[in-house]
Amino acid sequence: MSLEEAIKIIQVHERARQGCLRAKFMREIRAQEERERMLSLQGAPTMDPDVASTIIQKVWKGYSQRNKTVKLREEELIFIGMQPNLDIPVNYKDSPVSKVAKREEERVLIQAQHEREYQDALVNIKDKIREAE
Repeated sequence: MSLEEAIKIIQVHERARQGCLRAKFMREIRAQEERERMLSLQGAPTMDPDVASTIIQKVWKGYSQRNKTVKLREEELIFIGMQPNLDIPVNYKDSPVSKVAKREEERVLIQAQHEREYQDALVNIKDKIREAE
């Protein structure tokens, strides 16, 4: 086989391959146009009432269960004492925070009294040492 014959065979096969690809592409375009034409004639797609009701039920049950879960979680936190119960009025005098603040004030007063006694004792000890010398 000569070089020219080989080139002609390759060209024929390449043109056939490109023709097949072009034909396939045109078939896809025509099918797409046909689908669009059919959809425009049919109008908006409708859903089966049973399927629609099932979807609505799923959404509602999920929503209501999430709300129930939030309420149960809050009740549990109140029960174990990690969250205050907002329904019962709080007596702030008996709350742990107020007790801590009151105890801290008492501690500051006691420390100040002890500091004064210590300073007085230092002065007394220095005076006694001077008298003894």
